[in-house]
Parts: sequence; structure tokens; C-alpha cells
Amino acid sequence: MKRLALLALAAAAAAACNTGEPPSLARLDLSPVLDSIFVGDSAPPRTATYYDDHGTFVGPVAPAWSSTAPGVVDVDPTTGKIAAKSRGFAVLTATYGRVQGQALVIASRPLELSLLLDTVYLMANDTFYVPVEVKNKSGSPPAPWFKGNFPSVFTIDSTTGRIVGVAPGGPFRFYVHADSLVDSGAVQVVNLTDTTGGLSYYTILATFLRRTTVGARAVNYARAGDTLTFRLRDFITFAGQTIEAIVLTSRDPVVAPTTITIDSISPSQAFDRASGFDAICHPLSNWGLWSTRAVNPPVSALSRQGGTLVINQVKTITNGKVVSGWFSFVAQRTDVYGDPIWALPIRGTFVAPLITDPSPCVS
Repeated sequence: MKRLALLALAAAAAAACNTGEPPSLARLDLSPVLDSIFVGDSAPPRTATYYDDHGTFVGPVAPAWSSTAPGVVDVDPTTGKIAAKSRGFAVLTATYGRVQGQALVIASRPLELSLLLDTVYLMANDTFYVPVEVKNKSGSPPAPWFKGNFPSVFTIDSTTGRIVGVAPGGPFRFYVHADSLVDSGAVQVVNLTDTTGGLSYYTILATFLRRTTVGARAVNYARAGDTLTFRLRDFITFAGQTIEAIVLTSRDPVVAPTTITIDSISPSQAFDRASGFDAICHPLSNWGLWSTRAVNPPVSALSRQGGTLVINQVKTITNGKVVSGWFSFVAQRTDVYGDPIWALPIRGTFVAPLITDPSPCVS
């Protein structure tokens, strides 16, 4: 994807050189670029600010408007006024001359309850707090409360949503309530006895939606010319090929429970080997990646600053170790790297075999 973008830029630059004209710097900025609205409500148009071919500020303009999901968030094509029709989200596009701007609008019901991670993988003695979001149009949202019916496998605190793994088993249901609404998730307590298997579940709940169970493996490997580095890899395979993966890399090896702060990584740091970057064999910081080839064209996203990778347990098993924990980070899509509406919040839990690989790093 990045190579295609570079080729497109090169072609545009070549065309500009052939005509003697500089490339256009025109753009259309929308504000607010991220917004929410309740079903049944309407809202004024986004402010559209135009910059001309030289990048000079012109001012607010009246573009033509469209919505990717008019059945969710409709927009008047002339005025830009929006109306929320049903629960979900829509990307609004404003077109003015040759340029476009986009904004994301999320429509919620007057009372909304959402589990942000609805499947949890743990080992016995692990703890995890269920992430949940409650919205209420009429005022302060009601506090959620939780219930589970399998205390021999896991317990869940009714007030905080704190889950504790008790013994292998599941998946079994738990429930979260808020006023008249109820949602449910599942917990499985996993017991790995060898360095095979591994399970993870993650969600992406933004302009790209994903809720999926995947395989999981972890490794402490030899960083080029340095000490060991840790990598967690969650993956989906098809016909022997990886078609989707999350990769989380820490500059320090994992040998005990710890909390790792995930930093940002730019496209050049992740992919530009010609400039001397090597995010696998010589990572500059802790970083994360999500990518998929399950859609056409493929999509990838790189971590922003402020994410977290928590290792709950490191346990010795046959032929190695096993790690368990959870992660939460925001990744920016690389095909629209400068546009904040394409930032993807990613959350997940995992139980993964952990091996040590001292062989020279190859990326």
C-alpha cells in the first residue's frame, strides 16, 4: 500500500515537472472531524475550510455533501445538515472543486450499552476488568453491573466487572446490565501444557470493525547486535498463509509479569529499510501493528503513543513458557495516515506459548 502511494506521488510529481506547474496544495478541512449524535436528533453541518492550490487559507465554503451510510447518519447534500436514523457510524464526505474532506459521525441510541471486548481469554489466577461503555442522552449514564454463573471457572465482581480466572474451562457467558439494557460476553480459562496452541481475541470498533478469535504466539528473540526483544503475534491463517495479524514488540524481553507502554511508530520507521530502519531486528521503541489481507486492497495500521501491553503471568510449561495478558492501543491506518478519523482503537486478551529464539534476527 505504501509503495503504491509513493508511486502515485512520484507520478504526480513527474506530471507537474512535465507541465511546469507545481503540485497542488489544495485541501478541505472539516470540523469537527469526530462527532457523536443520538438517534432521532439532527445537527448542523460540519464547518468546511478551504485552502487553495498554493496552500493559502481561503475560508469557509459550501461544499456538496454525501454519507457512506445514509440509513445511519443522513446528510443534506446541499446544506450539510445531518440526521441520525439508526445506531452505527457514517463517514461524511464534503466535495469542493477537486478536493474532499471527511468526518466521522457515530449515532447512538438514547440509552446505549456496549461491551468493548466481549470475549476474554485468561489463565487461572489472571485478572481482567471488562471494558464497557454506557451513554445516556438524558443525563448521567446509569452504572453498569455484572453477573456470571460459573464461579468454578471464573468470578466477576458485580460492581467493577473485575474477572478472576479460577480453573480451566469455558467459554461461559457473563452479562452486563445498564438500566433496561443487557449485553453479554464470554470467558474461557485456558491451560496450555506445551508450546503449541495459543488463543487471543481482539476487537476494532471504529471505521473498520473486527471482533475475532485468533491464534497467538510469543517469542523472546535476539535483537541485532543487542539483547533479547519480546514479540507477541496474534494471527489468522488461511491455506497456510497469514491473512491478518497483530504484532506487538517490546525492546525488553518478557521474563515476569510487567506492564509495557506501547509507543508510536511512523510508516518510515516501520517500512523504510533503505533509510536504515528495521523495526523487527532493531526496534527504536515498543510498537504495535495491525494488518489484514482479508480485504482488497489490504489495510495496515501503526500504533500511536499511549498504548498498553500487560503481561499477567509467565508460567513454565513443557519446552518453554506461557504468557497471558491483555493489550489496548490506538493504531493509525497507513493509507490515510494524516487523517484522525481513521484511527483504530484495538483491544484484546491472550494466552500464548512463549519460546526463546537466540538465532540471529532476520526481518
